[in-house]
Amino acid sequence: MKIKDILGYEIKEINNQNLEQLNEKKKELVNKLNEMQQELLKRRIEARMGTLKNTASIKNTKKDIARILTVLSTLNKEISKKKKEIKK
Repeated sequence: MKIKDILGYEIKEINNQNLEQLNEKKKELVNKLNEMQQELLKRRIEARMGTLKNTASIKNTKKDIARILTVLSTLNKEISKKKKEIKK
């Protein structure tokens, strides 16, 4: 999964989004993060039981979670930046 797949657009295009759009995207990403964490837990359990056939899927899921967290961090920075601009 690439960042463009996560966001639907490139990180460079975050500046073009308004505050409302950024907050909506943040909610979507938090939901996606929760789903990925549940999936990781499920795969870890399967690995412990010995029923997981593709063990690389654990590594890939961890990487996807890290990508989502990176995008969330970037979004949070941009949201706080936009809020400061609105206050001025």
